[in-house]
Amino acid sequence: MLRFVPNAIMKSCWRHAKYFRLGKLQQLLRNKLPCTLILTSRSKSYYITTPIFYVNSVPHIGHLYTATIADAACRWQKLKYPVNTSQPKLVSGTDEHGTKVMQAAVAKQENPKRYCDDLAQKFKDMMKLFDVQYHDFIRTTDERHKVAVENFWNTIHANGYIYKGNYEGWYSTSDETFVNDLDVEQVIDRDSGEACHIFKDTGRMVEWTKETNYMFKLSELVEQVKAWVHENPNSIYPPKMRKLVLDTLDRPVGDLSVSRERTRVPWGIQVPNDPSQTIYVWMDALVNYLTAAGYPEVDNDIFKDMWPADCHIVGMDIVKFHAIYWPAFLIAAGLELPKQIVVHSHWTVNNFKMSKSVGNVVDPFDMAKKVTPMGLRYFLLRQGVIEYNCDYKEEMVYAVLNADLANDLGNCLNRAVAKHLNPEQVYPPFHQEIFSSNPNYVSSFVASKKEFEFIDLVRNLPGIANNHALEFHFYNAIGEIMNVVRKANVIIHRNQLWTLDKSVPDQLRFLQTLLHCVYEGLRVSGILLQPFIPELAEMLLNKLSIPRQKRNMVDADRSFLEHDGKVEPLVGNPLAFDKKVLYKRL
Repeated sequence: MLRFVPNAIMKSCWRHAKYFRLGKLQQLLRNKLPCTLILTSRSKSYYITTPIFYVNSVPHIGHLYTATIADAACRWQKLKYPVNTSQPKLVSGTDEHGTKVMQAAVAKQENPKRYCDDLAQKFKDMMKLFDVQYHDFIRTTDERHKVAVENFWNTIHANGYIYKGNYEGWYSTSDETFVNDLDVEQVIDRDSGEACHIFKDTGRMVEWTKETNYMFKLSELVEQVKAWVHENPNSIYPPKMRKLVLDTLDRPVGDLSVSRERTRVPWGIQVPNDPSQTIYVWMDALVNYLTAAGYPEVDNDIFKDMWPADCHIVGMDIVKFHAIYWPAFLIAAGLELPKQIVVHSHWTVNNFKMSKSVGNVVDPFDMAKKVTPMGLRYFLLRQGVIEYNCDYKEEMVYAVLNADLANDLGNCLNRAVAKHLNPEQVYPPFHQEIFSSNPNYVSSFVASKKEFEFIDLVRNLPGIANNHALEFHFYNAIGEIMNVVRKANVIIHRNQLWTLDKSVPDQLRFLQTLLHCVYEGLRVSGILLQPFIPELAEMLLNKLSIPRQKRNMVDADRSFLEHDGKVEPLVGNPLAFDKKVLYKRL
C-alpha cells in the first residue's frame, strides 16, 4: 500500500493500526511538509465476506444490498493497493443444507441437490448482473466444503469442546436456530385463535424439541468471546451492534446443540463417525469462511494469505451466529478470530418488512430492467445506512437516479466534453495566471474565491471519502463525491463558459483553466466512484481518456499539479470519441 507520510509526524498519522486514514494527512500535505513515499506490504490479503445466502427462495434486494456493501468495501481497498501486490478478496456463496431447504425442494417436487443448483445459479446471476466481483463462491454442498466441515468438527471434538448429550428446548425451523427461554413469548395465533410460542427476534413460530444431540461447550468460552469484544472496539461494528452483543453475552448462556437427529434433518453433512446425526446447519454454514481460505490446510500460503478474515458483512438478523457462536467455534478450534464483523440493518418496503406472504419482496432482476443494474446498485449504496433500517420506495429510486446520475453526473460530463466548450477535444491546460494575484496580469477573467474553494474541495475529497468508506458510511462518501460533481457543474454555469470568445487570449485561457478544474473534479470523482458504480465510473474515465493504470487512490490524491507549478501529463491528451450517454434519464 502506498502511503504519503510527513517525516516529522509519521507516527501521529495513524488513527488505527489496521487502517490508513487520508483525511488528517491531506491537511498536512496541503501545507507541503517534508514527506516520504512509503511502499508498505501487508502480511496478508484483505479478505472480506458476505454471509452465504440461504437458498430457500430467490434473491431479493436485501441479498443484493449485502453483496454490494461487501463489493464496494473490497473495491475501495483495491483502490489503495499497488497493482503488483496481493489483491483484496471477496468471498460469497450459498447455504444449501437444513430443514427449510429440504422442505422447499419437496414443495417443488425436486431433488434437493437439483433445487440447490438452480437457486445457487440465480445468486451467481445476481452477482454477475450487478458486477459483484467475488474471488470465490462457496456452496455448502461442495465436496471441498464437506471436507472442511468434517475437519473443523474433528478438531473441536479432539480439543474437548463437543460432547454427546440430551437437548430439550425451543427450536425455530424457520430460523434454523435453537432459542433460549428468555427469547420466547406466548402469543395468540391470528388464524386459529390458539396460543402459540414465537421467537421474539423474528416473530416466527418455535416448537419444543427433545433430542439426543452433540453439544458444544459454549458456556466455557463465553468469557473469552466477551474479552475479544471488549479488547477490540471495532470487532463488532457499528457500536450499537457491539452493545447488543455484549448485552447478550451478559445474560446466562448455556451449551449449544451442534447436531440434529438425522431422521429429523437428513439434508446436511453427517457427523463424522456417527451416521445418526447431522451437523447443525449454522456450524456447517459458518465454516464456509475457512473453506474459501483453503482450510484445513492451515500451513499453506493460501490460508496464511487470507486468514483471519478482515471483515464479515452480515445482516442484523444473524448477529448472534457471527458475533457469539463463530468466535467461540474458532477459539475451540485454535484459530484466529476475524478482525471485524460489520452488521447492517434491513430494507423495508413502504415501511413494511419484506415478506412473501405480503407480496412486497423486491426482485432485483425486475428493477434492473427498469433502472439498469448500476442504477439500482447506486441507489442501495447511496440511500442505505447500516445503522438503521431503510425504506424502499420505487418512486424514490427514480428520483435519486435522475437527480444524481442523469442530471448531475451525466450532464456535467456531457457539457464538459462538448465540442462547443472544448473544440480541440483534449484534456485542457491550466494557466496559473488565472489563479494568481500577479499584478502584471491585467484581466477581468480571473478565478473567483469560489474557484479557489473548488480546488481545495477536490483535493480534500479523497481523504474525506476514505474516512467515510472505512466506516462503511458509503452514503456519506457518495454524498461528498456528488457534491464535487455539482460544484463542477456550477463552475460551467456560474461563469457561463459557453459565452466566452475563444479568439480572445485571456478569455480562452480562462475557459481552458476552468474546464481543467471541471475535468479534475470529474476525474477524481470518477476514480472514487469506481467501488460504487464501476461500469459508469469506467465510462466516465474512458471519456476523459484517463489511463487504466492511473485510476487508483494515489492518482485521486494528486490533483491540480499545474496549479502547484508541476507538469500534468494528462494535459493535451485527446479525449475518447464516445457519444454514448452516461446515464439516460428515467
